[in-house]
Amino acid sequence: MASPQTENGYTRVANEILEHLIEPGINGSEYRIGLFVIRKTYGFQKKKDKISISQFEKATKMNHKQAVRTINSLVSKRILLKEEN
Repeated sequence: MASPQTENGYTRVANEILEHLIEPGINGSEYRIGLFVIRKTYGFQKKKDKISISQFEKATKMNHKQAVRTINSLVSKRILLKEEN
């Protein structure tokens, strides 16, 4: 990443979302998952997306157990919304 510019793409994100990610109590794994969700949704002009656990694992370099635990933590903190199927 030599010289990132908005001309090469950008993600428009509501300030409220960013404010939740910088709150105390968010650890590094939760932050990485949160940023990945932002990239997969707002980065493609979507409000929600179906994201598999394997996509989380690959993007964040987390193992399956850590990814699931982190996602569940964000859901319990009401930072991430999860729909079944």
